[in-house]
Amino acid sequence: MVEELYGNYGIMADTTERVGQHKDAYQVILDGVKGGTKEKRLAAQFILKFFKHFTELADSAINAQLDLCEDEDVSIWCQAIKELPQFTTGENLPRVADILMQLLESDGSAEFNLVNNALLSIFNMDGKGTLGSLFSQILQGEDIVREWAIKFLSTKLKTLPDEVLTKEVEELILTESKHVLEDVTHEEFVLFMNYCLG
Repeated sequence: MVEELYGNYGIMADTTERVGQHKDAYQVILDGVKGGTKEKRLAAQFILKFFKHFTELADSAINAQLDLCEDEDVSIWCQAIKELPQFTTGENLPRVADILMQLLESDGSAEFNLVNNALLSIFNMDGKGTLGSLFSQILQGEDIVREWAIKFLSTKLKTLPDEVLTKEVEELILTESKHVLEDVTHEEFVLFMNYCLG
């Protein structure tokens, strides 16, 4: 399988102008996430490299990457989570942001830090879109995801540069915060006030 992955990578790499015509080769790479450790590592590297050429396989590619984010091998899920923000093109952003929000509930501090960094990365790409997903999780997500999303909002948004926290983004934060504040716990209220007044 490793040789097959390299072979299909080579097919696509050698045809830079017509990569999208090699759907079967890309599918082999996506299927690499079902293989052993070596295959998964290669798939984690190769999936993103050709992602933009196969829009019709975007869901399959993101799902394959998500499988890697849940792998038992630390090096595989670390790589997969680090690369997840690169999948946030256009309509994929809300999905990737929602996934990252759900990954925030993980137990390990290394994974938690990776997810935080990935979320900050997509905020830098599209602050408004990411914020929309964040508030969607706060308003409709499971309790634990809601809790992590509120903590993320109250601690990490202050660290974003001014070019991300535009006036439009700040107005969205205030508007959505009003909706959230209609039904919050005491702790959530304090976190929101710390953010708003900070």
